Amino acid sequence: MREIADCCNDIGRYLASVEERDIDLLLMEEFHISDDFVSWFCSRVGLGHVRPGGAWHSVSDADGETDLLLRVHLDGKRVGILIENKIRAPEQHQQAERHHIRGMRSREAGRFDEYLTVVCAPRRYLEGVSAASAYDRHVEYEAIADWFSKLDGRRAAWRHHIMAEAIKQGRRRNAMNVSATKTEFHLGYWEHLRHRHPRLQMNKPGDKGRKSDWVVIKAHAFPKGVKLTHKFDQSMMELGFERRTVEDILHVRPEWPDDIRVVQKSGTASLAIRVREIEMAAGISAQVDAIEEVLQAAYRLIEYARLLDN
Repeated sequence: MREIADCCNDIGRYLASVEERDIDLLLMEEFHISDDFVSWFCSRVGLGHVRPGGAWHSVSDADGETDLLLRVHLDGKRVGILIENKIRAPEQHQQAERHHIRGMRSREAGRFDEYLTVVCAPRRYLEGVSAASAYDRHVEYEAIADWFSKLDGRRAAWRHHIMAEAIKQGRRRNAMNVSATKTEFHLGYWEHLRHRHPRLQMNKPGDKGRKSDWVVIKAHAFPKGVKLTHKFDQSMMELGFERRTVEDILHVRPEWPDDIRVVQKSGTASLAIRVREIEMAAGISAQVDAIEEVLQAAYRLIEYARLLDN
């Protein structure tokens, strides 16, 4: 363990960050290669002597995704353990309940005879999980790190190091006051564009704060410095040209439709259309028609993306 710490001191951390997928794959490997780890993990969720029966990553259906599915044999029955892995991402709406839906559906399909749901996360994260949460069990990252710390060898020391880094990131989660509502909305908006408007491109969102009221959109072959911004707090769709002025736009085209305003926002000149109000707290599914109407404004503005090309 000291060897790993000493090597980090002269250059810096081995890993710039540890993401949830990194922990997914670490646990997945242990489930496949270490019967002792499977037994230990199952003891943490209240299961007795078990025999491993396989593990799967990112198991999806119409109701969402299970990060890890571990199947074990216990007293002649196959038990499915549906694991949600968290470092800092906020809980999505009814995420725990959807794990139960997938568990019941898999049981009915004969994939296992019984199931239970588990959320695996740093202790600090789990302290914020509601007592009314639908997850059957919790497993702390700290307990997993402790498991590796008791094993000999560089491999175990490395896995302990990764878990410790993930725990540190969990502690830094409060550096931004994460809003579950805003995070869920941004993710829903991204999924809506991906499935229904492939021409409109948006980076997959991560955690969002309470003031995350804008979505940035691109389209294929947008020039550098040009982007669409849906500003929910202003009910506005804007096509912005960075390091340009209103005079640049009006020089190319002096007259614009009445509903398109030419505005200067600091060092960015924009074409702006006022759109329907979207209530982020109401989610995506309840406002699909309104969002579709708003996106028509986006398509109109896209046509001017190369307006200032030289």
